[in-house]
Amino acid sequence: MKTLIAVPFALALLSLPATPTAAAAGPNDWTVDGGHSSVTFRIKHMSASWFTGSFDSVAGTVTLDPSKPEAASVKIAIPVESVDTNSEGRDGHLKNADFFNAKENPEITFTSTAVKAKGDDLEIAGELAMAGKSKAITLVAQKVGASEKKGKRVGYSSEFTVKRSDFGMTYGVDGGALGDEVMLRFDLALVPAK
Repeated sequence: MKTLIAVPFALALLSLPATPTAAAAGPNDWTVDGGHSSVTFRIKHMSASWFTGSFDSVAGTVTLDPSKPEAASVKIAIPVESVDTNSEGRDGHLKNADFFNAKENPEITFTSTAVKAKGDDLEIAGELAMAGKSKAITLVAQKVGASEKKGKRVGYSSEFTVKRSDFGMTYGVDGGALGDEVMLRFDLALVPAK
């Protein structure tokens, strides 16, 4: 009797997929084209000049239905290891505990919590997290353009300022060796998710 019950149960198990399948991407799902996107930052050095650096890698997903922008979602991830200031020594310092503490906090992330349409642009509220701390910010993503050349794509740019001290990064603030305010600029190319 036990065998008769076990056989159909075993057959049912065999018919299940080996791994759960991910939901297929829809027409409003986009992914960041890392090869054609950039993240740069600018900070005051010695209270005298601007210094600019970048992150060489950025990834992310965006869901955006033009008819329902308020339902949009944005998730961006930037590996701290990709920081590039044209100096290996300085890059290493930025990755240590004085700044990003990359060993404990390998990514800078932004996750949206609310989106509003401003014409073609988007006002995006969300959580910016880095160096083990997060802060609510609101930024404006300006639509740069859209194209069907070599595949569908759309571009957005956003420039906003944060205080390093809000994320526990106070190295160099006293005495003005490094400014507290950092300007971040995201230039993102989005392509349809697969």
